[in-house]
Amino acid sequence: MGSSQKWWFKLRTDAYSYRKFFKYPLKIWKLGKGEKSLVFSKGIEIRQIVMAVLIFGFLFLFRGSINHILPTTLQLAFYTVLPWLIAGAICKSRLDGKRLDRFFIGYFRYLFTKRYSYSSQKSVYQPQMKKAQSYERFQ
Repeated sequence: MGSSQKWWFKLRTDAYSYRKFFKYPLKIWKLGKGEKSLVFSKGIEIRQIVMAVLIFGFLFLFRGSINHILPTTLQLAFYTVLPWLIAGAICKSRLDGKRLDRFFIGYFRYLFTKRYSYSSQKSVYQPQMKKAQSYERFQ
């Protein structure tokens, strides 16, 4: 019974370890079933697909002026290849040594949960600022 408890405990900790879950990006490895399936050797990242769709949507807003400038043969490449390459460059870029999604998670966490204020260029813990202050007599 002792070994089964250890097995169960390990299973539960792996299930709720979000650090292990988010360490590697989610990828699509295969589309379809059987012999006609399309296999990607390195996989396609989900976040790159989402970024490419967002960039495509942004370019699609200006399709009238873009289609007026580009010839018809280049439009397909402009609307498919360019967003994919830009999304790949954005997803591979590092900000402060972090992946893009990790950087923005940390940045927004900082914005919404600030715990320090600054007084005379020194950081002061915010709950300390809310306490009633008393002063000693100066001699």
